Amino acid sequence: MNQDKEWCIDSWKKYSALQLPIYSDAQLYQDTLSKIKNLPGILNFDEISTFKNQMIRVSKGEKFVLQLGDCAELFDECTEKHWKEKFSFYDRMGQILDAIVIGRTCGQFAKPRSQLHENDGTLNYRGDLINSLSRDERDPDPSRLLLGAHYAKKGIETLKQYEGQQIWVSHECLHLGYESAFVKQNQDKQYYLSNTHFPWIGDRTRLHDHAHSNFIKGICNPVGIKIGQTINKTEFINVLKLINPKNEDGRVFAIIRLGKNKLDKLKDIIQWKQEEKLNVSFFLDPMHGNNQDKSGRKIRKIEDIMYEIQQFFSILQEQNETPAGLHLECTPYDVSECIENDEDINPKKYTTACDPRLNFRQTRKIIIFVNTLLKKIRNKQ
Repeated sequence: MNQDKEWCIDSWKKYSALQLPIYSDAQLYQDTLSKIKNLPGILNFDEISTFKNQMIRVSKGEKFVLQLGDCAELFDECTEKHWKEKFSFYDRMGQILDAIVIGRTCGQFAKPRSQLHENDGTLNYRGDLINSLSRDERDPDPSRLLLGAHYAKKGIETLKQYEGQQIWVSHECLHLGYESAFVKQNQDKQYYLSNTHFPWIGDRTRLHDHAHSNFIKGICNPVGIKIGQTINKTEFINVLKLINPKNEDGRVFAIIRLGKNKLDKLKDIIQWKQEEKLNVSFFLDPMHGNNQDKSGRKIRKIEDIMYEIQQFFSILQEQNETPAGLHLECTPYDVSECIENDEDINPKKYTTACDPRLNFRQTRKIIIFVNTLLKKIRNKQ
């Protein structure tokens, strides 16, 4: 497995870091991280290794990944009831595709933001790990890190008791102080992140000479990298070679988030991959490039999401690449956040903590559509 001999748990601190909170009580913050570091790992190395073997199959084009879940998990929904409802939902959606199922769950507690403040000067909500949706509690609070650790452990324990198909867990590797507190070593001194199977780094934090990429390069979990419009050839090559220097199967997955009218960039990305013979497979995130405003609320249109999916599949096939996965923000609940045919949003059902999610019906419609596209590919093979 990929390991960097010069890497250590804190080596990321030598690099510029974006999207990290600043705590007014620095000593309390450090004391809190020390408490988390002293906790046992939530996942063990064998569990990460088993997941890696599954992702090797994805790299080889043998399996498809369905990664799905909340934009931002709320601590208030970290209950056995909510988790079981969500796990059942993920399971049912995965069965439609016979996919490897990865939930955005049991740790998706931190969010990057384009702006630090709202228009009125209030600090932006950055996920329950950092601050509160309540406008009176927006200062970053170290005690929330302990709650995040508690709920991640509780959620994964609940998942291990779930009787359906295997569901793996993922979240954005954003808060590096918190994440580094979960790094453990196996008997062979290999480092792994013990609070998730599949961490990803976002489009805002993936720069190869910045902290997030240089943290994640040292852990042996399979990792995702969000790739948006600002990517260029040099950066794409550099970040992939940094994170996967041995060009291993099952190590790194590019999660494409371009938007329905900007997929020409995908052709360039595929060309860069093929020219450099980079071992990377492509997921599609058709959510984040298709945000719109409607009556002062952020929305996404089902038609845009489905169009981007169709174009993604078409371009990959033209370039002799196999679609590896689909990344959706969704919920089993009857929310009104994404729309179809210019329908109106029901404000009482707009409950997301951050970005708009697909509801059960919308998610199922999209996944059935993806299933038809996958069947066409398999019929040609």
